[in-house]
Amino acid sequence: MRKKLLSLLLALVMVAALLPTVTSRAAGEKLIAVTFDDGPSQYTSTLLDGLKQRGAKATFFMQGVNAASYPAVVKRAWLEGHQVCSHTYNHPQLTTLSSDNIRSQLTRTDSILDNAIGLDLSYMLRPPYGSYNQNVLNIAGVPCLYWSVDTLDWKSRNADSVYNQFLSAARDGSVVLLHDLYPTSVSGALRAIDTLQSRGFEFVTVDELFYRRGITMKNATIYFNAYPGSAGTASGIQTPGISKALSPSGGLQITISGDSRGSVYYTTNGDTPTPANAQKYTGPFTVNGSCTIKAVSVIHWNSIRSKVATETIEYIPAPAPVLRYENGIVTMTDSNPSATMHYTTDGSVPTVSSAVYTGPIAVNPGSTTRALAEAQGFGPSAVSLLTVTPGGNLMRDVNVKDWYYENLAAAVDQGILNGTSPEVMSPNQSLTRAMLVTMLYRLDGTQEAAAPVSYSDVKADAWYYQALCWATANGIVNGYKDGTFLPNADINRQELCAMIYRYLHLKGYALPEGEAGANRFGDVQSIGSWAREYVAALSDLKVVNGYGDGTFGPKRGATRAEAVTMLMRAMALPAPEPEPTPEPTETPAPTEEPTETPEPSETLEPTESPAPTEEPAETPAPTEEPAETPAPTQEPGRIVIVKP
Repeated sequence: MRKKLLSLLLALVMVAALLPTVTSRAAGEKLIAVTFDDGPSQYTSTLLDGLKQRGAKATFFMQGVNAASYPAVVKRAWLEGHQVCSHTYNHPQLTTLSSDNIRSQLTRTDSILDNAIGLDLSYMLRPPYGSYNQNVLNIAGVPCLYWSVDTLDWKSRNADSVYNQFLSAARDGSVVLLHDLYPTSVSGALRAIDTLQSRGFEFVTVDELFYRRGITMKNATIYFNAYPGSAGTASGIQTPGISKALSPSGGLQITISGDSRGSVYYTTNGDTPTPANAQKYTGPFTVNGSCTIKAVSVIHWNSIRSKVATETIEYIPAPAPVLRYENGIVTMTDSNPSATMHYTTDGSVPTVSSAVYTGPIAVNPGSTTRALAEAQGFGPSAVSLLTVTPGGNLMRDVNVKDWYYENLAAAVDQGILNGTSPEVMSPNQSLTRAMLVTMLYRLDGTQEAAAPVSYSDVKADAWYYQALCWATANGIVNGYKDGTFLPNADINRQELCAMIYRYLHLKGYALPEGEAGANRFGDVQSIGSWAREYVAALSDLKVVNGYGDGTFGPKRGATRAEAVTMLMRAMALPAPEPEPTPEPTETPAPTEEPTETPEPSETLEPTESPAPTEEPAETPAPTEEPAETPAPTQEPGRIVIVKP
């Protein structure tokens, strides 16, 4: 008997040695992904309320036809950190459809979700009825999801049954299937979440579940669960920390720490950060007054984000100095008579240790004066700035130290670029299509009237109308195939190259031929075929450069500073050779007036692009004044003097 027991123990030890090692997990690392199909519906808002109260995240596989009816619910789900996915447009069995019809189901739904959220995102797919084959997966081109727990909520329509089915089958790493079309599914699911949270389960999105289990989800592949494996479980996504300290250069210095596996994005106006409104955190920044900062750690925008951190800043700065310039002299005043003003004249940031202002300062053209004030009972003020260009023009938001200063100052001095309000250039504001044709028109200096244009979205009293008539008559622009020009749309980089190229061609500049120059960009295939010749030529001429990652970004918008820099580089190219004067020849005395030689029929360049498919601009273009655009919201500390 003893020998049999020893043999059995030895066998068990040998079997145990062959089993894979399982990484131990701390409490709170039991993960589960709850998913809801077919919505949104009239019950989804109640579900979102319940998930928010519990701090639980879910994944929603939405039908396009229903998402179109509840766009606000779609956006709310995304803003609150849930993952939004596709369940096709109207729930067909994809394996019975042609490839074209499958694509239509998916692209139509993606477009509806993009419009509801206001972003261009990628959406995981769950094939309706769980029906798929490799053709479906290949056409989807994204990770696809099945399930490991089916609550059969669609069948029972009973909250208790949903609850019991959920609990009986759920385990660490499960993907649970429900439908937010039924109130019983909502109540049963929330009860189950309460119970499982009390047992140490954390409810996460599908993407986060697989990410934290060390599973890289691949396109055209379907997944069922993320049960624990040898990789163990990674920690949750860290919520950013926000700290503040008084800055000697004025305002409060804000420092944000976030999850090292992703990036931190933040806003300072109290809005929830999104790709459309947030700035990427790259280092400490300064705020010059009371505000609400919100920050989020992001690994994937549509699936793996931390909770949003919020910090309310209460800070009362001293009034900023007002800078004036006349006849080579800068004077400073402050609305607080007891304030002490500190300044620099080389464009550097002033601090409370900088020179104290005691009277008028002589400055040279091509210099930047900056100043701040301090006063008893207040924090240091915002920094005021005043730049005098070589031509004597004033700019209150451009520093001689800025990378684009020389080109922008030259454009201002030559009358090519006006401010968005008096003495404000808004260099980092997006350039619109109307602004660019106006800049080219001014550069050309023509005063000749051009034939009227008939774009459906352009009025004859528009501030840019004469410039547009000139640009159209000279083949620099042709508008879109639907008859619009989209004057207030942000110009993208390939359109910018097209217009500058056509202007250079109009003026007789020698231009490289062919598209080879565009091949240096890693995203050359994203450049429209109509635009590659233009991009290639300007790249060869060093008028346009790519980004640090080797891409061109053809559909990215261009700022006013970027556009001016490209334009001034183009104008620095060798001037066209004048046409040679022909040697005089004997001309017999005419017997009659010479006949008119007809002008050659001009062939216009291709249109800037096919009818646009881009999403609408994230921020509607403002109504334009006779300057290129109205004054933007003033940056903190900017002092703008508007002459009556």
